[in-house]
Amino acid sequence: MNKVGMISLGCPKNQVDSEIMLSCLVKDSFEIVGDIEQADVVIVNTCGFIDDAKKEAIDTILYVADLKQQGIIRAVVVTGCLAQRYKKEVMDEIPEIDAVIGIGENNNIADVCRKVLEGKKVAEFPSKYCLDIDGDRILSTPAHWAYLKIAEGCSNCCTYCAIPSIRGKFRSRKMENIIEEAKSLAQSGVKEVIVVAQDTTKYGIDLYGKLMLPSLLTELCKIDGIEWIRMLYCYPESI
Repeated sequence: MNKVGMISLGCPKNQVDSEIMLSCLVKDSFEIVGDIEQADVVIVNTCGFIDDAKKEAIDTILYVADLKQQGIIRAVVVTGCLAQRYKKEVMDEIPEIDAVIGIGENNNIADVCRKVLEGKKVAEFPSKYCLDIDGDRILSTPAHWAYLKIAEGCSNCCTYCAIPSIRGKFRSRKMENIIEEAKSLAQSGVKEVIVVAQDTTKYGIDLYGKLMLPSLLTELCKIDGIEWIRMLYCYPESI
């Protein structure tokens, strides 16, 4: 069984993506390890939003690439916002990397890891809208709380922000899928859910033609076992 280590950088939304990828890997018979030096392949899920985040991502990639150079690990995979934003430039600048993939390829992370362990180079950038915003997760948070991502992308197109170009237009998850996931979290022992999206308060406008955050929160409050609900990334002008 090949072992995989994950380093997740950036925001909670990116962390949810990492948790979905971990679930995909386990389903495909990979073993997840907490110590990356025990891994065969290390995945770096990057942030590429601001300069400090980009520097952290590059420093982390270089650190993992050095582990490969030393023979401690076998392969390095880079995904996330930095990979999506700068695509092949990342591999061109750091040739030790075995795979650079866009966020739309995250659902195929097990295939990517298998290819790099076979000695292949991978650079895949399907549409960002191929990113599955639903899916099973392996939680990386403490047992009593978890993030709950309700939407992906952003349509505000603020002049200072690269998120729409990296993540695409705002798209909500179906309410029934969110409620089902929240129930599953509660059954696993989660007491507090933290609702996240790039623009939390705009939830539902694309699917239902109106703002549905109040209705969603009402339904979440009905779930047995959930004691606290918090929200991040709220824009007052969307209320």
